[in-house]
Parts: sequence; C-alpha cells; structure tokens
Amino acid sequence: MPDFELQYPLALLLLLLAPLFLLLRRRTRRKLPFPAILPEMAQLRPGFWKRNYNGILFGLVYLCLVMSLVNPGYSKETVEEFIESKWLFLALDLSGSMKRPVSRFSSQTLGDLALDGIESFIDMRRHEDYIGLVAFSSYAKLLAPLTFDKDLLKAKLALVRSKNHSRIYRELGAGGGTNASEAVWLSLSAFFSMLPEDNRLSVEQIAGMREFLLGEPGALLDIPQKIRNAGLGTGMAVILFTDGRIEPTLRAHVRRGGLPNLVNIITLMKAVGVRFYIISVGGEVDAAVQKAMEPTAGEPSVGRIFVTSRGLDRQQIEAVYREIDILESNRNLTRVTLQPRWMRPSLALLGFGLMVLHLLLRSLPALRKL
Repeated sequence: MPDFELQYPLALLLLLLAPLFLLLRRRTRRKLPFPAILPEMAQLRPGFWKRNYNGILFGLVYLCLVMSLVNPGYSKETVEEFIESKWLFLALDLSGSMKRPVSRFSSQTLGDLALDGIESFIDMRRHEDYIGLVAFSSYAKLLAPLTFDKDLLKAKLALVRSKNHSRIYRELGAGGGTNASEAVWLSLSAFFSMLPEDNRLSVEQIAGMREFLLGEPGALLDIPQKIRNAGLGTGMAVILFTDGRIEPTLRAHVRRGGLPNLVNIITLMKAVGVRFYIISVGGEVDAAVQKAMEPTAGEPSVGRIFVTSRGLDRQQIEAVYREIDILESNRNLTRVTLQPRWMRPSLALLGFGLMVLHLLLRSLPALRKL
C-alpha cells in the first residue's frame, strides 16, 4: 500500500487501555450461580465461541473505534494523460515608428500588419492555451491578462488599430522609445502572478526580483525558491515584436538605471525556463542581447531571434508566427497524482456493524447466555 500514513498516531495509546476495560467488564459482569457440572453433563458445557464471543466482539469494536480515531490512510495513484496548455504573452511595439505605411502604395501601417500577424497566431493556437497581450513604446501596458477567450483578445487588439484612434493607441504612439525590457518584464510578472497559490509570488517578492534586474548584466539573480519549484518552462513563452533597436535598456535610462536590463531578464528566463522569441523588423538587435540569447554549453536555447526586412508583408509575418507555433507546439503530458484515502469512515462503519452483530447474537436463543 503506497504512502501509508496515520493522521493521529498518538491515539494508538488508547489501545493500552483495552486490558483495563476487559478487566473492569469481567468484574462488573453479572454472574448467575451455576452449580458444579456433573461429569455426565460435561457435553452441555458451552463451546469456545459461545463462552467468548462477547469479549471478542467487544475487543473488535474497541479496536475499530480507536483506529477510526487514528485515521490511517493511503494514497491512491492516478495517472492522467493530457495535452499541454501553453501560457504565451505577445508583446507588441506600438511606438510612433509603427505608424509608418508598410509600402508607398498601401495605407496599412506596420502596426496594423503586426496586429494581423498576432491575430493569425491566436487562431493557430489551441483553445486551451492561455494568451496575454502587452503593448509598449516608451512604457509598457497590459492589454489583456492571460486568457483563453480569443474573442476578447481580438477585441483588445482592435483597440490599438490605427483606424480606431483609441486613447491607448494615441498614448502609446506618442512614445518614441522601444522599451522592450519593461514589456518583457511585465509579461513575466503576469506569469508569476498566475502561478498556483503555493508558488505564487507576492507583490513585494516580484518587486524585489525586479531590483536585481536593474543591475549590470551578469549579476547573480536571487530567484525565489517558489519560482524554482513552480515548474516554469513547461509551456511559457514571451513573443516580442518590434521595429526598434533591441537594447539591454533604453539609452535614456542607462544612467538613471530605472529599467530592468534585458540581458538580465533573458538570464532570468534561462534560469526558470521561460522561452523568448524576438521578431525584429530591420534586425537592429544589440550584440549583448544577441549573445544573451545564444545557448550556453549543455543547456537548451532560451529562444530565437527572427529578423525580417523592413519591407515586411503579411505572408512573411504569418510565416514567422507559424514557425513559432511549431516551436511552441503542445506536448502530450502525463500527470501522476496521489489522492489521499482516509479509512476513518470505513472503520467507524465496521465498528457499528460489529455492535449490531453483537446485539443480534445476544437475541438468538441458541447463543443467549444464562
């Protein structure tokens, strides 16, 4: 029996009182005068069961009651096979440069083209996948938390299309920076806040981890044990789309140091196993970021950088997302769970049944004692 355990083992000490109860029961039992049996009547002497069933049943009932207090239990192993549910965050650059037309003969902006690509990617994914949206320029904003509602995601994307001139579109479009590090960190924070309660980080822990990411690249990351135990990397990825230069941090913030360093964030993603994909229109990726994306010896790659030309079209962007869809394909997983099975109800029911049996036996003329 796997994983046998006792919920209240100290209750077993009550078994030491059993002899005392049997002795008291014998002393307080009513005895009828019974003359000495003549040898010729020896065959009328009651058998062993008739003489002792009272004590045997009493002992069994007491044992059942004590064991029901002890409450022994075991774990039943359940094996389930299921398809992995991915957690994906799409971070989209909506800075002013994304407002430029994709060609001289088109009114479609690069931002709209990127939104078309994201919508096609959302359609590719399984309904059980959780997808979130982040938009960024000089700052990052959460458009949609992780959700499997594809209609909601598309409604959020419609808010930042150029034709709708929404407030958030205007605000983000006014920003001239490409704050990719803040967008990726916001996506990771959303992952951390969606973890199961046992592994979920508090706001203070997330803020503390962010402090480590502000330092120079290569600083030792203080990763909370909760994150290490959370089993990240089994289906989480961040996909970043931008036409700006991908740098460790914005040049305007280098001296102030108020933004997470993207190289440190990539190091963190490697450590916890979150995948990272960069779609760079024009290929302006800093050498430090490229080096951080390279796999280290003996470890799997953290992701990949997709570089496209500035003359991007719908077919090209959809081809990139199809490739990412393949790289992030859902796996068939097996989950083994141990479900506790406590025996208190069974033992209590058995004790009650023995008491009923005792009453029945006492009512039978053949077993009734004098």
